[in-house]
Amino acid sequence: MCCSSSAKWKREVVPDHKFDFIDVDQFHSRTCGSRASFAWLWTTFIIAIAVYVADVYTLVALLASNRWAGQILQTQATESDAESQKHILLVPFRIGKWIFFACIIVSFLLALWDARKARAIVKSRDISYAFTNVMAHNWYALRSYNHHCFFSQINKSKKRKDSLAFFVFFTFKGWKRLLLADAPRQVINAITLYSFGASQNWTTDLSAYFTGSVLKVTALSTMLFTVVIFAISAVCLLVAAVIYVPLLCTIQGNLKEYCCHKVDKRISELMKRRNRRRLAREADIARREARGDFSHLKDKTGRMVRAPRPQPTLPSV
Repeated sequence: MCCSSSAKWKREVVPDHKFDFIDVDQFHSRTCGSRASFAWLWTTFIIAIAVYVADVYTLVALLASNRWAGQILQTQATESDAESQKHILLVPFRIGKWIFFACIIVSFLLALWDARKARAIVKSRDISYAFTNVMAHNWYALRSYNHHCFFSQINKSKKRKDSLAFFVFFTFKGWKRLLLADAPRQVINAITLYSFGASQNWTTDLSAYFTGSVLKVTALSTMLFTVVIFAISAVCLLVAAVIYVPLLCTIQGNLKEYCCHKVDKRISELMKRRNRRRLAREADIARREARGDFSHLKDKTGRMVRAPRPQPTLPSV
């Protein structure tokens, strides 16, 4: 088989590739793109927190009452004409309630498990593991803009094969949450939306769907949004599954180790490039001071703020 041949790469643990030995301040970026991506990272973090808060609210509402948001649409669907009701599918509350309850509990258990793994990675200070762990990555990036810029530099240089490998790797990371915590309740939401659409005879007049109480419009919009996001995530997971086998034959090794190897390689390239720039800058400053040019040591008023470097002299015999 194609996967049986030996790989041309091998990941080696690089002790220097830890945050203790790298000055992330060197990677500070003032570009609008970097600042926009940092703002987007905070936005997604706030949305994630809001989702967990909504799950807690849903959990309490399910246990404290005998109603849920989907019942608003189900009730309206059952009030349609007899012909439309032939196409209506309803999930009984006693079943849907416990499906939602189980999904929310699973989502919190998965979050705790991810937090436990991320905590160990943060303690290790290993850059490649932090980059490939979503929670550890976000922990570093949200606390420090310079860490975010550093991760962005690592993420920039990728070949097509590497981009596919990282896409498959990060997509597979979320399969448990997608299939165990999201899929069951999104199937119920999809059935509810289908029944509601059938009750409206699938009219193309959008006002027919989004008229009524604010609670109904909010439930419909939220349900539609979550189902669409789930469908996109499911398609991505399916695409990743299709790509995985030929990709595995190409990299000829463990996918996680391959991704960490590529991150380590990228870090080495970044450090070499930074060192070359630093040496070139030091040489340029030395040449300028040798010519008597000390403008880089003066402030805007022309006053010397730093002492020049000592020039080489002949020893006195």
